[in-house]
Amino acid sequence: MFFLGSCVPQRKVVYVQPSKDHLENNNSWSGNKRNIKIDAFDMLYIKVATIDQPEYNFFNEENKNLISEASLSVTSYTVDELGFVNLPVIGKVKLKDLTLEEASQAVKVALKDVLNTPIVSVRFVNNSITILGEVLRAGTYPYTTEHINVFRAIGLAGDIMEYGDRKNVILIRERGKEIQKYRLDLTKDDIFRSEYYYLRPNDVLYVPPLKIRRFGMKDIPFALILTFVNTLVVTLVYAKILK
Repeated sequence: MFFLGSCVPQRKVVYVQPSKDHLENNNSWSGNKRNIKIDAFDMLYIKVATIDQPEYNFFNEENKNLISEASLSVTSYTVDELGFVNLPVIGKVKLKDLTLEEASQAVKVALKDVLNTPIVSVRFVNNSITILGEVLRAGTYPYTTEHINVFRAIGLAGDIMEYGDRKNVILIRERGKEIQKYRLDLTKDDIFRSEYYYLRPNDVLYVPPLKIRRFGMKDIPFALILTFVNTLVVTLVYAKILK
């Protein structure tokens, strides 16, 4: 009973189990990948290429040798709470609620009277996910792709441990001044249809422990058990002698 009480049912540790209202052989879902839109307080790296002489390319002259993530964070532009970035010479450009491609086009339009045929690329600087709780390696993990789904994020942390609650993973997301919390059930294939299947930069995933108490061999009080068994045997023998 002691060991059985510490076992975890299979249904609590298996990912993406078929929902009751879906056929088990259904292995295709409509994609819900959306282009991530820029939000207030996001950090953006804006690179501009132009056929103008280098002395006129005021965007990249001081940044051309800086390519590391740490350097990008120093040379990035922060979106203010109203959704604007303040760029050299041309001033404020509103980028909030735009995709990266749309933001590139917006900056390009703003530069048309300043630079000759500018080519603009915009990327997020703060592409990282924090994973806490019952995972093998909790921590903050950077990623370079524009999109990352919840399973890839969990994989960065070495997967959820046996006693992590896969049915109740908590997603914490900051949207401007607002902090949002969602609960994700990774044991159901409904997660593929969720709008939270793909994460945003700076999202936090917390995997809480199951209510089942975890016991390991090193946690078992062998000395106490042996003492109890020894006392029980002596008591039974003594009671038999008295009879």
